[in-house]
Amino acid sequence: MKLTRRHFIQSIGAVSATVSAPMSFSAIAEDAEDYKALVCVFLNGGNDFFHQVLPMDSTNYNKYASSRKGIAVSRQSLLPIDIRDKNDVEFGLHKSLKPLMPIFQKGKVSLAMNVGPLLEPTQKEDIVSGKAELPPYLFAHNKQQEVWQHSWQGDRYSGQGWLGMSMDVLMRDMSGIPNSFYTGPNTLLDSFNSDKMFVNKNGFEELQALTSDVIRTSYETMATQHYDSPLVAGYADMVKQAVDAQQQMEPIIASIPQDKRIPASNLGSQLRAIKQMIDAAQMLGHNRQVFYVSIGGFDTHDNQVRRQDELMKEFSEAIAGFYTALDAEGLTDNVMTFTMSEFGRSMHDNARKGSDHGWGGGQFIFGGNTAGKQCFGTYPDFTRNGQDDNGDGRLIPSISHEQYAAHMVKWLGLNNSALNTVFPTLAKFGGPMRADSVAS
Repeated sequence: MKLTRRHFIQSIGAVSATVSAPMSFSAIAEDAEDYKALVCVFLNGGNDFFHQVLPMDSTNYNKYASSRKGIAVSRQSLLPIDIRDKNDVEFGLHKSLKPLMPIFQKGKVSLAMNVGPLLEPTQKEDIVSGKAELPPYLFAHNKQQEVWQHSWQGDRYSGQGWLGMSMDVLMRDMSGIPNSFYTGPNTLLDSFNSDKMFVNKNGFEELQALTSDVIRTSYETMATQHYDSPLVAGYADMVKQAVDAQQQMEPIIASIPQDKRIPASNLGSQLRAIKQMIDAAQMLGHNRQVFYVSIGGFDTHDNQVRRQDELMKEFSEAIAGFYTALDAEGLTDNVMTFTMSEFGRSMHDNARKGSDHGWGGGQFIFGGNTAGKQCFGTYPDFTRNGQDDNGDGRLIPSISHEQYAAHMVKWLGLNNSALNTVFPTLAKFGGPMRADSVAS
């Protein structure tokens, strides 16, 4: 059944009294301790997490190295991070991610192993026998980017993003400046009711034209007229929203400089803009905020070692700078940052010293007032044609991407009833991912 706004509102109506906290500072007497922000960093292209986090023990490392002879990371390049899965497999971090080590050492990082789109718990024998119900559009970049940002409704993926719907639940009684901010195209924040606001890495530069009195007057006149054409009326409404946002945001942004402890790289500049919105949360009347940023280049079909080194450097320096700034202001536990990518990479390398489109992959979770140093799921078996190989060198996920997503929005404030509304098939997997178990 296609989830409609009417069905969604009816569903969340039953949980309205038990959603966690009121969503404005004014409603909670400016109780800053209640503030939480969720930041999605989307790694476009299909990130090879298992080039970044590797097993330290000989048995698992040798399986990995045998499968990736041309691009295998040496054990000498690994930095111990004191995180183990439930099978007691200890992990090391690629040396190119060294800027992240202080966050690991403070116990503010968790790992999610072998996460990917699933419609039901799936084993290799189910795939071989043809009994497995597999997600649509596997291995296609554009479709899988959308899949990761939506939830399965039983016969199709939702028309709204799972984070946008979560904000519908949390924010449905609020109005004013949106709590959802993004720096690039996405559907994760699409919702039934909650607006989202674009920020670029230079803040609100795209609205500078409205600082002209002549242009502003022209726009304001346009926005207040009646139009018979729905298309023109819709455009006028967008103009009105832009003018209103400019009027509200100008004094706030002017009073809060961007944080230069965060690098001025592509990803770093996006996180500077996000940090500015976090710093402005109290002035905006927000105690829940969600953000979407992205970095591309992870489709490493060739020259993976060199390309990953460059990507890991930018990623790790930006995240490290972001959390250095948050930690200095006592906000590390209030801001959870998580990665997503449309798929992992193939278990084995190719003839171009790269890796191809995979299925299951791993993800990083930084910050948040949850126990750090956790490993969700277990390290996969890198044996070719082994239990975790779908037959084409692609890892079969052991954790659904919806279990992963549910973990994040549960931390943000959704209760179990709301989780099941946003993720209707979550019960098949036993609820949000847990550090002590995987889907089975």
